[in-house]
Order: sequence, then C-alpha cells, then structure tokens
Amino acid sequence: MGAGWRRFTEQAKQKWHVGGERDFVATPNTRNEMMLQEAGEFAAHLKKIEKDIRGLKNATEGILMSTKAVLSAPLPRVYEETQGGKVVPLNASSAGQGAVVLPIGGTDFNAEELAKISKETSKKLESEVLAPMERWMNAYALVQNRMNKLESLRLEVDSRRRTVAKLGKKVDMQRARLPQTRAKGEYEMENTIKVLQHKESKLSACRQSFKEHEALVYHQLTNLIRDTVWLKSYLSAVLRVQTEAFQAANAALGQMRAAALPAPSDMTGVPAGVGVGASIPSTPEALTAGRDATPPHLQANSHDVARKLQHKQAAGGLVGGGSMAVSASALGSKDSLYTIQDAPAAPQHRIPAAPAQGYDRYGEQAYGRSAVQAAWA
Repeated sequence: MGAGWRRFTEQAKQKWHVGGERDFVATPNTRNEMMLQEAGEFAAHLKKIEKDIRGLKNATEGILMSTKAVLSAPLPRVYEETQGGKVVPLNASSAGQGAVVLPIGGTDFNAEELAKISKETSKKLESEVLAPMERWMNAYALVQNRMNKLESLRLEVDSRRRTVAKLGKKVDMQRARLPQTRAKGEYEMENTIKVLQHKESKLSACRQSFKEHEALVYHQLTNLIRDTVWLKSYLSAVLRVQTEAFQAANAALGQMRAAALPAPSDMTGVPAGVGVGASIPSTPEALTAGRDATPPHLQANSHDVARKLQHKQAAGGLVGGGSMAVSASALGSKDSLYTIQDAPAAPQHRIPAAPAQGYDRYGEQAYGRSAVQAAWA
C-alpha cells in the first residue's frame, strides 16, 4: 500500500468513521493544533493592521508630495492698469525684467525637505514595522506547511498502527489453531510473524519521525507566539514615526503666512487688513458704533433722514412690511461711498412679499447674508 493511499484511507476513517475500529484512539497532536489555531487568529489581526499601516504610509506620502506641489505653485498676483491702459502686476520689477513670482508657500518654504521627509518616513515604516511583520507572516506560513507534513505523518502512524494491530490479532488466531493445522499452521504463523516484525519496524521509524517533527513544529510555534507580544511596539513605532514626520514637515513649511502681496496704489494709506467689506458695517453693533464716527456737520441731516424713514415704515411704505435700519455713518461718514444727497428715495407704493411656502421649500434662507457670514466666521 502506498503512503498516499494509506494516509487518505486513514483520514477517511478518522474524519468520517468509514470502516474504522470503534475502540481505536488516534495519535494526539492537540497542542500544536491549538497553538496553530490561535496563531492563525493573530495572523488575521496582523493582516488587517498591516493593510492599514500601508494605507497610512501611502497617504502620508501623498499629503507630503501634494503639499510640496501646491506650495511650490505661484501665488495669484494683483494687477493694476497703468496710464497707457496696459495691465501689469504690482510686483513687477522697475528694471523691466518681468514680474517677481512668489510661491504659495513663501520664500522660506523648503520643498526639498518635504520630499526628503516623505522618503525617510516610508523607509522607516518599511524597515522598523512592515518588514518584521512580513517576516512573522513568512514564519507562520512555514509552520503551516510543516504542520501539514506533520498531519500526514500522524495519519501514516495511525494507519501503520492499525496494520500492526491487525497482524497481531492474526498471529494470535493462527497460534490458537495450531493443534488443528499443525505444521502448515506453524509455517503460516511464522510468515505472519515475519511480516508483523517488518511492519513494526516501519511503524517504529514512522513514529520516531513523527515525534521529531512534532517537537520541531512545537518549538517553532512557541517562538512564533512569543514574538506576537512585539506588535504593540510596532504600532508605537508607527505613531512615533508619523509624529516625527509631521513635526518636521510643519517646520519645513516656514512661517504660517506667505509674503504679503503689494497693495494697489489707490489703497495707499489704508490700514492693513481693512478692505471694502470692512468699510461696510453689517451688524447692529457695527451700525451703532458707526454713529459715533459721523462728522458733526452731518449729524443733524442724518437724524432727519432717519426720522423720515421711520415715518415711512410706520405708514407701511417699506418693502414687504420689513424693517430697515439706516446708519448715519453709512450715509455721511468720511469712509462712506455715498453721501446723504445720494440716498435713494423711499418707494411710494407697497411691494407685496413673496409667498413663504415657495421660499422655504428650496431652503433659500440658508444663502442669506447672515448664513454666509456665520459659515465663514
């Protein structure tokens, strides 16, 4: 009987109980089976975290290289029109050598440092974390292969045990029939004993091979399981490497604001940070504060205008029945774009309000001025 067929039939007898003896006890390999099962559960966790670490490594490379590309791109420039009608950037050099193009990251941004950080971070994650994980997985795969060989040896041992046990029973039966068979029975019993001795020697060699291989698998599984406690250190190394990378990348960005762009010539003398939007009050507090800045020679006229508008509001002459607050500073202050004489006349007829149902159905109130200011605050 070949070794392959012997193992197949023995597996069928032990797994499906086909033609096997009920009182037969299989050779145990329980400790290795339990250890391999739990090591397999750990391997599943390790595969998942390894996949996430590789994703983090790729994402880190992506954000660093994208940051390098974005901050190396030129800033948008402010243009103005010259007397000849030509449009030129404000930061154009007087020598006529072209405009000075500033990168988005400013002059102190170190683009090459970001590329270096990206490469070093990937290298550290590969050498300090991913490579040891891969070696553990390779060792686990090797133990799995040896476990399969050990299982084959175990099935062969059990198959040979059955053969030896069957021959032993046959010898006992032939010895019991010797008074009837005499010389012929002795001859047959001697031949059976020779076959039995041969099978016992094979069983002994196979059993010894199984014991040695079982001890080897047990030793490898023990070392493999002992190495699992280092996973926490590998995850700590991931966090440390990522922290160092982002701290170094943040330092390579330089100052948190790029170089200030030149202001147009018509804004000379305007304080920094004050734009068109800053000159238009948009809150009740700003409107109230703006009244104090009204020039004295315009305060009387502005009060008259406010009283007239309030009278119109009480008469129902305002749009949609709503309210209108008029700032005296907005109509007559020195920073205002309009004067009292430029104020539009109040409407003479009532304008009906739009239906509330159609307005609310599309959620257009979310695009009002107050909603935009809150979103960008």
